[in-house]
Amino acid sequence: MAFFKNKAVITAVAVTAAAAVIAIAARSNNNIISAGIRTVFAPFESGVAKIAANINDAREFIWEMRGYKEENERLSAEIYELRKQSKSVEEYRAENDRLRSLLQFQEELDGYTTVAAQVISYEPNNWYDTIVINRGTNSGVNENSAVITDRGVVGRVTACGPNWAEVSSVLNAENSIGARLTRTGEVAVIEGDSALSSQGFCKMSFIDKDASIIIGDILETSGSGEVYPAGLSVGSVTEINRDSTGMLQYAIVQPAVDFSQLQEVLVITGLS
Repeated sequence: MAFFKNKAVITAVAVTAAAAVIAIAARSNNNIISAGIRTVFAPFESGVAKIAANINDAREFIWEMRGYKEENERLSAEIYELRKQSKSVEEYRAENDRLRSLLQFQEELDGYTTVAAQVISYEPNNWYDTIVINRGTNSGVNENSAVITDRGVVGRVTACGPNWAEVSSVLNAENSIGARLTRTGEVAVIEGDSALSSQGFCKMSFIDKDASIIIGDILETSGSGEVYPAGLSVGSVTEINRDSTGMLQYAIVQPAVDFSQLQEVLVITGLS
């Protein structure tokens, strides 16, 4: 390491000395001496000039690269802000569309008073069988209040405080809803199932063994039980299960509401 340091020092001294000699020669009035010195040191002078030029080029390159880097960072920041603004616009548009649909549905729901609420949390199991909303007794929400959207039934309130309520969704194994097939009018019961809820499904049971049921059949509330108004969509049949004799046992139902996207709901607080 000392060798390289000494070599660097010697080189620097040599370059300095050469530059000094060349400068003296340039000022000398003796043309013979001046010419001789220039002849001897011309190659070295050329090398020094190249080194100086390279140093200058390197310095300009570094400044140029620094400018590119700053410009790149500025443009990246601008692009990030534009994307964030664009995302916000899309989110606001989607929220406005949801609220508009919910308001229209609220106006069409004759005979019932409702209050709008936001979903603020889910149970940690991520099965969407229990959700929490930001409205409670201060807004007229009580236990067994029906919770719905313009898409269909969400569930019913099972506990509440002044400004919150816990909702047992149609996926909850402790929940059941009187229903009927829209196509035929045949009655059944839709209930949550612990095995199906983790997959986002519930099931239809207690249906007549000879009932006419097909994949895709729509199920709606029957109005029995005095919790849900009649005619609200609950879900659709995705699978039909029969026993070894071909008798209908139960059907798997896809809820009408997409709980993974649920953000706003209506709570039925009473009759108008």
